[in-house]
Amino acid sequence: MTETKLGGWSLLLGNLAVGVGYALSPGRGAVDTVPSTSLTDLTLAMARNQGLSYTVPVVILIGGLFMLQGLLTLRRHASPVAQLGLMGMVIGLVLQMVMRGLDYMITGLGVAALDAQGTRSEEWLQSAHEMQRLVFGLQFTSIVVGFTGAALLALGLALRPEPLRIPPALNGVVAALAVGALGLFIAAWHSNALELALAPAFAAMSIGGIGYMGLLGWKLIKAGQDM
Repeated sequence: MTETKLGGWSLLLGNLAVGVGYALSPGRGAVDTVPSTSLTDLTLAMARNQGLSYTVPVVILIGGLFMLQGLLTLRRHASPVAQLGLMGMVIGLVLQMVMRGLDYMITGLGVAALDAQGTRSEEWLQSAHEMQRLVFGLQFTSIVVGFTGAALLALGLALRPEPLRIPPALNGVVAALAVGALGLFIAAWHSNALELALAPAFAAMSIGGIGYMGLLGWKLIKAGQDM
């Protein structure tokens, strides 16, 4: 098992785990979906599905650890432009991992709010809101940095496809989609209605991103076998 091959498997499997984790995230994913700016609804959705809410952060954190190993390995095989993009993706991923740790705590506060009554319930919800606002800010930062990084990574690989040998045209399409996704995200950030309307588009882009990162992982595995 070479370092490159291990990095490829880490990126491939970690990417899959993170993708599944986000898809099953209560409130934000496909389970009990609510607008991300509706902090009370989001907290209660997480609390109502506490089994998933306590499991998903653990899956994402472990998957994120593997993804970090894969991204750092990929950086050794990338051009300077792609390396800049990978740095942005690493920063975005680390912020997402911090947020999932906060989600674990928010779920506990939401469960306490559901179990309590009257003023005590409101106090638990208020504590959850304060933590949700922190997650909300980190979310914006991580997605802007992450999407920008993905666009630069794909552009860098399009300009110098070796040694991964991914068709430049595919990398160009991915770069354009990453820029488009960033624009849609910023627009939807200020409108709950637009966010829900664009949810299918975001889901399709997420699936495409998971597929692309899986392809990068597989190409790293192949590169490790050739060494």
